Amino acid sequence: MSRSIIIGNSHNQNNQTPNIPTFPTTNNRNQQQLNMYEQDRLTVQRMNMDMQQMSDRDLFGSPSIQYDLPSWTGTQGTDLYYQTAQKLLNMLQDKTPLNLKDAVFAVENAYFEGLLDKKKYEEIISQMATIAKLKAGQDGLNWNNPITKNIMLYRVMADTLKIKFPMRERTSISFPMQYDFDDFRGEQDFSKLFVTKLLSSHKGQCHSLPLLYLILCEKVGAEASLAFSPQHSYIKFKDRDNNWYNIELTQGIMTTDAFIIGSGFINAAAIKHGVYMQPQTKKQVIAHCLSDLASGYIHKYGYDKFVIQCVDSALSYAPTNTTALAIKSNYHSIHLSYAAHQVGSPPPDTLKVNYPYIYKLFEERNKVYRKLDEIGYVEMPKEVYESWLNSVNEEKERREHDIRYKNALRLIE
Repeated sequence: MSRSIIIGNSHNQNNQTPNIPTFPTTNNRNQQQLNMYEQDRLTVQRMNMDMQQMSDRDLFGSPSIQYDLPSWTGTQGTDLYYQTAQKLLNMLQDKTPLNLKDAVFAVENAYFEGLLDKKKYEEIISQMATIAKLKAGQDGLNWNNPITKNIMLYRVMADTLKIKFPMRERTSISFPMQYDFDDFRGEQDFSKLFVTKLLSSHKGQCHSLPLLYLILCEKVGAEASLAFSPQHSYIKFKDRDNNWYNIELTQGIMTTDAFIIGSGFINAAAIKHGVYMQPQTKKQVIAHCLSDLASGYIHKYGYDKFVIQCVDSALSYAPTNTTALAIKSNYHSIHLSYAAHQVGSPPPDTLKVNYPYIYKLFEERNKVYRKLDEIGYVEMPKEVYESWLNSVNEEKERREHDIRYKNALRLIE
């Protein structure tokens, strides 16, 4: 889910981790620091900053200024965030194979400080894939047809299915995933956005539902893509004639591009720059996981250099990812405020003359704001998004009513 421009808290924090899914185990882990940039580049950056700080103090007699945001490195749980970031970067840099199932689990496990049960996570995913394959066979469908796989995975997530498992006498019932309207942005409980939470509760939203669908596609060898609309994500897949279909998993229906554009928050610039409605590559989805990692880190701890390293790495593979750009704008806003506050938060003209390094922070922040404007990013208010969700639900109910009515007429005839 694309978050609001302010993500998490701007102040240092150490929130308690809520609501671990119902299958915790303890994993041992080694301390490891993330090396996101070459060591020589870090050294040069550090030297340049030291020189700039000295310049500000020497030229203008300013007191010692702490330019960097305080680091959370060394705080309990941060080591697993560093390890996970490196894991994702290894995938993006082709050092290890792209694996969305592992990437998503690693991001969520970092938030829970290594307490998630990966074996159980993989068992549930395998079971859902098995249900899709069995149901296809029992309905007389060709499982090797790529379209069959997409439709059956959609049905597993959106329909109530009756399945006969081998060696079982009774028919089993698979129930659909439901939309969780309670704290759907994860503002109170960040784990509401997680696939592990979806698997344990059968309730999710537009962040976890499409990710689970893509993980299932990865499992069975189906082809599908993630796509974004304002504050939202959904699934796109092609048929054999290269026609695109949109799957709206939040309400278990298929929609058209016209329906998505009808939200009123997609403009021509956003379409031109591929911000919305554009199928994402698998690397871009893994890069999006880096943004999710940064969001979880912010929610647990706060902003520091780890956050900007994550989103800059994500943007190098997905330049128009609005989640990463929103986090980046937050980081630069908070970084500027932190530095400027130490010198009395003077106006920009004063910063430019007396504190040139802080003024550079001001320019960097505005640069990100301009980027968001240029690519057509528009914030969808929470209440508008809720209204849109309700309209989708009403449309689903109308269609289901029409189907039931037509079936009733057939019985009369």
